[in-house]
Amino acid sequence: MEFFNFIKAQNYQLIYLMTLMPFCLYYIVRFYPSRRQSILDSKVAIPLPALIFITVCIVFIGFRPTGDAAGFFGDSYMYQHTYQNMTLDYNEVDTSKEWLWNNLMYFSVLVGFDVSVFFFFVAAVYFGCIYYVCQRLFPNNVLIACLFFLVSFSCYSYSVNGIRNGMGCHMLLVAITIAATSKNKAQLAIAAFITFLAAGVHRSILLPAAATVTSMYVVKDPKRAIQFWVLSIFISLVSGNAVGELFAGLGFDDRMSGYFEDQNDEETMSLFSAGGFRFDFLLYSAMPVVMTWYMTVKRNFRDRAFNIIANTYILTNAFWVMVIRAAYSNRFAYLSWFIYPLVIVYPILRFRAWESQDQNSASIILAYAGFTYFMFFFYYGWTQF
Repeated sequence: MEFFNFIKAQNYQLIYLMTLMPFCLYYIVRFYPSRRQSILDSKVAIPLPALIFITVCIVFIGFRPTGDAAGFFGDSYMYQHTYQNMTLDYNEVDTSKEWLWNNLMYFSVLVGFDVSVFFFFVAAVYFGCIYYVCQRLFPNNVLIACLFFLVSFSCYSYSVNGIRNGMGCHMLLVAITIAATSKNKAQLAIAAFITFLAAGVHRSILLPAAATVTSMYVVKDPKRAIQFWVLSIFISLVSGNAVGELFAGLGFDDRMSGYFEDQNDEETMSLFSAGGFRFDFLLYSAMPVVMTWYMTVKRNFRDRAFNIIANTYILTNAFWVMVIRAAYSNRFAYLSWFIYPLVIVYPILRFRAWESQDQNSASIILAYAGFTYFMFFFYYGWTQF
């Protein structure tokens, strides 16, 4: 049922990014000349444009080419193979770990859905969660908030590769948003239930979930979280693999031990999966930390929801810094990176941080989206298109 099999799979990400580019340019051109704060003063609470935008992404990603072409989408090929070879004997379904994911896959096979329908459902959850979060937090600026997510460095990758991780993390993002803005225990109970479901998709989300609870009740001050993040860098530099191997036994992801063993396997390493201390990834991860410091320490903004969201990112990213030498550490970085766009866009749309809020926001959009496009063309180049 793949609707887009006429598109070469190797061109899929290019088309995705090129479709988003005009919207990025529109906001840059619109806001950069302005010295006002009109981006904060928007009263246009019309969700339809953003909903259409998200729906297009769901259909485009969900009904991507399958078969041999799935090899261009990373783990999608593996999940396709597992799906097509899944037996209808429920006793053979492994529900001891990621029970919800395996049951969803089994149910889809049982009712006779094509693998494309299953991928479509996963994409619907993945992108639908983005829409919910943006609608809840930024009702007057849903489209621009969604754009920050869609054009983020990791968004496309985890919509087609690492899809189980992406689905689980975005479900948790909904739970974090509800918890951070909760006004009663009933909402906290809903957030806890969604977290339970997310863990049934990918149990590694228990790490950022624990960081969220810590941010709500223990480390409430972003300044303390930032101090811990800085400390984690020194711990990682001094301890080498020791701390990483300790965390490998905690059970967040059974593959972690193997990743430390594979860190010197050059035959399987790529630009993003290579081991060693990744100063490039660290610099990228530092941007939300700097944004949090500027808003909460330098400018002294007080916002409970932002503090919880930002601290969750910082504490989870500090964990990744301490296992940074593992091969494929980008998979663990994603346990914080999925919150990255929210930490960046929240101050832009909620805080009166600058007199020229529009111009500074346009500059941030340019740098933020520009990094994604630069890394795409730097890594892949034009040669395969």
